[in-house]
Amino acid sequence: MIDIFFRYISPPTDSTMGGTEFIFENVKSSEMNAAKNLFLRFSGEKTIETTPYGEVLEKSDKIGRIYVNGVRVAEEENYLFSYNITSLTKKIKKALNRERRNVGRSAYSDRVIQILKTCSSVEIADSLVNDLKNFSLGIMHDEVKRIDVQIHAVQILNSQEDVIFLTPEEATEKTMMVDEAKRAGYNIIYIPETLRNKIKGEKDMSGNAIRDLDEFAVEYSDSFEYDFVDADQLDSEEKSNFFAKNQIFDLIGGKPTSVHEVKISETMKKDLTTFQDADGVYERGNKSIIIKRSQLRNLEDFCGTLLHEVGHAISNKEDVTREFELHLTRLLGIVSAKALR
Repeated sequence: MIDIFFRYISPPTDSTMGGTEFIFENVKSSEMNAAKNLFLRFSGEKTIETTPYGEVLEKSDKIGRIYVNGVRVAEEENYLFSYNITSLTKKIKKALNRERRNVGRSAYSDRVIQILKTCSSVEIADSLVNDLKNFSLGIMHDEVKRIDVQIHAVQILNSQEDVIFLTPEEATEKTMMVDEAKRAGYNIIYIPETLRNKIKGEKDMSGNAIRDLDEFAVEYSDSFEYDFVDADQLDSEEKSNFFAKNQIFDLIGGKPTSVHEVKISETMKKDLTTFQDADGVYERGNKSIIIKRSQLRNLEDFCGTLLHEVGHAISNKEDVTREFELHLTRLLGIVSAKALR
């Protein structure tokens, strides 16, 4: 057979051409198509992104294909993309047989994940995150089940789009905050609890904090601007109620050292629990108590809000904490006892 083969080898007609030219005759179209399907250049699959380790390809049909330097070595029924591996690992080289067929997933799966984790395009991130939304149905593609791939997709999307990541449970529990985020123009991305815990405190591709509901609340608070009202802008009733603050401080033994001043504002930050306008806020940075102007319409409302914020100032704790409740209870006891006497 070898002798017969070599009889057909002829000297090159073009000495400058690299490689070998083969001419096949009497080949059926079906056989030719089957052969062409083994090569990426004839597959019709388009490159979405190129990395140092290989290419992510848009599938031409429902089957994902794995190529090594353009030659198909495997098929994956539950892959989101097709992949062309151009940087081979020792495991891949060892697994490749002469026909480049039937290469097991264990040989190339790590390289596929490495390709995905090196991608930086929004198109890839969007596809991964959209697939991730099916986690509750249990129908995610196999690459997306990897937590490191999920984190990478979140990092890309967070750095390039106005998004907030939260679990379906958080969306149910904090509807007011979610609605506020939507009004602010953020796109809500629902993720599983496992991923939510992993991205907590992590940075995105640009070095910014990944935005969950807690991070959104911090950004909201930091960007908020009060519309302060000077005392001389208040009407007579408002002034009378406002200056009652001095008597309140006298009742509790004087203005606490942690309070420098009390201010009135037309606008207020949202309460981070209900995400509705707060009646009062204690700003630790400048040691100020800020009270919403509408509270001055009623002396009881103003005094109650003032004492509430004094409780925060003294305890340096948030609502629904043991320390805050103890200090607030003590303040109520002092005022009540003096009123009874």
